[in-house]
Amino acid sequence: MISTVASRYGGPSVAIRAMSSALAEIGVDVTVATTDADGPLDADIALGVPIVDRGVTYRYFHRTLRGEWMFSLGLTRWAFAHARDFDVVHVHSVFSYATIAGCRAARAAGVPYVLRPLGTLSAWSLAQQSWKKRPYMALIERSHLANAAAIHVTSEAEADDLRALGYQSRVRNIPLGVAIGAERGPKPEHGGPLRLLFLSRVHPKKGLPLLFEALARLGREGRAVTLDVVGGGDEAYLRELQARAAAEGVGDRVRFRGELLGEAKAEAFANADVYVLPSSNENFGIAVAEAMAASLPVVISDQVGLASDVVEANAGLVTPLDAGALTAALKTLADDPARRAAMARAARTLAVTRYSWQTTARRLASLYDEVAAGRARGPAHAVH
Repeated sequence: MISTVASRYGGPSVAIRAMSSALAEIGVDVTVATTDADGPLDADIALGVPIVDRGVTYRYFHRTLRGEWMFSLGLTRWAFAHARDFDVVHVHSVFSYATIAGCRAARAAGVPYVLRPLGTLSAWSLAQQSWKKRPYMALIERSHLANAAAIHVTSEAEADDLRALGYQSRVRNIPLGVAIGAERGPKPEHGGPLRLLFLSRVHPKKGLPLLFEALARLGREGRAVTLDVVGGGDEAYLRELQARAAAEGVGDRVRFRGELLGEAKAEAFANADVYVLPSSNENFGIAVAEAMAASLPVVISDQVGLASDVVEANAGLVTPLDAGALTAALKTLADDPARRAAMARAARTLAVTRYSWQTTARRLASLYDEVAAGRARGPAHAVH
């Protein structure tokens, strides 16, 4: 169960589709219950009825109240009426209404549930608007966590966050997956500027102002670098970023390309030399894994969940949230094509061996079998 699957909300809403389809491919009967929330509007989609896509049944319910909480009376009624039809309920996110509906409907039906916090319980996340998160956590989310059969995290950094809150025994670290396409050949040297790619939801935590500052420093040091910013976000914030890039003197080197999907997204990876994400907080970093699958070396902050894997595999460079350190990392790769190529190969290998959806699906299915105990009736029957 998840509040929305609209792509504008970024990684979790996008990943749930691939996750569910991968589970369906190995025989898990999956239903995704969600709302029609799509930013300020409602998605134009049939409500309440089953919609089958790539082996997964989707049920959409009207968002009764607009806003980030995404309250849905229809989702609530369906959850309490049908939770008992499933062996496991997998609830995605906390601090959202769908979490309340999913966890409490599962408990009422005596069905075990798995709760995935989506990185919202890190110290950084809890510090954002803590005046409302702390009481919400105490009054509502602690009981959901305490009664979960398992807590699904997607990186060791997120596992540490949950252990620090006292949930050691039920934490299960199962990374997200990415689509592993055919391997492209080595990128030919193009003789032009180093082409950086930022591809993610455009949000203040993603560190774009820091990246603009690094680009300005590189320019002053004589390094030719361009940046493509790919991703949707709040229009007012996008205008603010465009002004910030101009103020840093890099407006002519930064292209804001909006959200790209399908082949256009694949081409964005193919036409880049380095992927960059100087984010303040990422429990996993699905776009980082996608970039590595596309044979791109990555430069990410040490606040990205995949940072330790990147360092271990030598698949890129990890920096603190500091413009000088970010500049130095980018300069290193700008000046050393051979090192970029070696990191690109290591990045691809890491993605293939650790972050395929097939691997993730098998591990999730095992988790469902574990928590379902005696309820399972053949292959696991799960609602997301």
